[in-house]
Amino acid sequence: MADSGTREQTAAQSRRRGAVLEQAIYQATLRELATLGYNGLTMEGVARRAQTGKAALYRRWPSKKDLVLDALLHALPEAREIAASNSARDNLIAALTIMSDALAGEMAAPGLGVMLEMLREPELRQAFGARIVEPRLRLVEAILQRAAARGELRAEAELPLIARTGPALVMQTFLLTGEPPAAAELSRIVDAVLMPLLTGPGRSEGSGQD
Repeated sequence: MADSGTREQTAAQSRRRGAVLEQAIYQATLRELATLGYNGLTMEGVARRAQTGKAALYRRWPSKKDLVLDALLHALPEAREIAASNSARDNLIAALTIMSDALAGEMAAPGLGVMLEMLREPELRQAFGARIVEPRLRLVEAILQRAAARGELRAEAELPLIARTGPALVMQTFLLTGEPPAAAELSRIVDAVLMPLLTGPGRSEGSGQD
């Protein structure tokens, strides 16, 4: 009977295909990262945790670097979740909230220690920057560019630099306190720092100032 149960379990696992199997692999990858770190993660370990064969991983990802990057992309929010309104202020708060939620673990992203370990690997750091960091910074910059085109922002504002300022402050809070900024702090970052830089002192949208 035990052998029959094992065969049934194996058959059920083998029937997983497409998005269902991919989701299981991504979840297993993130759990392995959290448990073992990047250096300790292996394709064999991920396959075992996902209850699938190692060949299923190698058919999709030639290396653990590729698998980890795709798992992180899967854990992070889609671009369309950021630009949800016509207000530059609201869009900036939404973008920083997504980043803060990811640091808090609400997006199933690995912790800071694991991220620092990963970024010590030059090839992985370059790929992480190109595939994950830079596209999201460009999204924040796009929010500002749209607002500038509507005339909300100063024409001379340094949009690429300011686009990096908000995420940098979120990360600084996390590094100094071990916790990402709360909603009130995110609003302060936008209202007291970003919007004045973008619009000029006293013109921060939603700040109550004339």
